[in-house]
Amino acid sequence: MKLNFFLLLVSLNDCEYKVYMTQPSQVFDLLEFFNHQKELVIIQHNGKIQDALNKNPQYVRQKDKIEVITIVGGG
Repeated sequence: MKLNFFLLLVSLNDCEYKVYMTQPSQVFDLLEFFNHQKELVIIQHNGKIQDALNKNPQYVRQKDKIEVITIVGGG
């Protein structure tokens, strides 16, 4: 059985990563891969804020820039 995969170069919080994928993935799929909880972060994808409830899912593409901001509670 032949398995097709492709390589993406992605910038996540100013660190470059090579990610091998078997199918196109959405931004929040990539966050799950990096072990971030989508309920506790704010995402900036190529300069635009992304919402987990967004009706138009954004797919990760070659050389995308993603910034993850973790929400921290306190008092």
